[in-house]
Amino acid sequence: MSALEQFINDQKKKGSGISGSASFSSLDSLRNKLPTSIGGFSLLSRSETADSQQLLVGDDSGDGQLPTSRNRKNSGWFTSSTQDESMFGMTRTQRVIAFFMCIIGAIFCFSTAAVLIPVILVSTRKFAALNTLGSVLMLLSFAFLLGPKSYITHLASPQRRLVTVSYLSALFATLYSSLWVRITKK
Repeated sequence: MSALEQFINDQKKKGSGISGSASFSSLDSLRNKLPTSIGGFSLLSRSETADSQQLLVGDDSGDGQLPTSRNRKNSGWFTSSTQDESMFGMTRTQRVIAFFMCIIGAIFCFSTAAVLIPVILVSTRKFAALNTLGSVLMLLSFAFLLGPKSYITHLASPQRRLVTVSYLSALFATLYSSLWVRITKK
């Protein structure tokens, strides 16, 4: 008998006398000692929930595919939008390309504004205009990706309404003060 087999047999004879796991003799006792939720999110499912039910309920096709109600391909950022939500009749590929073009434009504006930080006292208007234009491009990119109707609905939801109004008014005030105020003072 090898030393490993002897050690395993000795531990089996000791039973639950192993230090560190003596209080957990079985998996059920461990589950009973753990909290079931943190902040309202379930950690351990102790009862039958929707997750423990079969995924293919209502799908009699037998092809192994999820029903359309449970399929993640039917929801998310990269789904094809309905005709109401399409951005000027753009296809999904065109929308994703427009999303990435707006993101690249926003990154360019933010990085150019970051380069102007050392000389911010001299070129305050350029910094403000570039930073605000980057923010507008970032908002526009997600409007392309999600569709304008659903994105505006998302921004106008009750939880986000105050923040959206504050942010958009700050963007407008920054653009107005950096681009038009000095022009009209001449």
